[in-house]
Amino acid sequence: MTPLVGLVRAVLLALAAGAVTGFGLVELGSPVGWAVVVALPVAALALLLARLPRAADITWSPLPSHAPGATSVAASTLASRFDEASRDRDRFLSRVRPRLRAVADARLRQRGVTTLEQGRDLLGEDVYRLLTDPNATMPDPRALAELLDRLETL
Repeated sequence: MTPLVGLVRAVLLALAAGAVTGFGLVELGSPVGWAVVVALPVAALALLLARLPRAADITWSPLPSHAPGATSVAASTLASRFDEASRDRDRFLSRVRPRLRAVADARLRQRGVTTLEQGRDLLGEDVYRLLTDPNATMPDPRALAELLDRLETL
């Protein structure tokens, strides 16, 4: 952040403030020694204030392309669940697969299909096996993305 005034101007401003203060005190009847003692802190304060950064400057920057919110939190949570499920088969079977199955059921119902068995051809053999095989494990991220894309396009 840049200061309000450059260094040379700040020093000149401080000297002027100190001089005006000292001169004013002498005109009011103060001894010169006391006028200098009071004028020095005034000059130092003026120098400090002139060199402060521009805290109130407006920073023009483009708006973010998307507002972070519940969606990014949900995506982060989902990513961590997928990571846990890839390392622990029981987590996959108890947490991830039931949710994937619910998504598949909902997408099939939109097409008029009531069971996974009836929608086997629509789902594809690998998606069907992932959702129904008791020995299924979490696929690698690329394969999972392809399976989710297939569910989404149903």
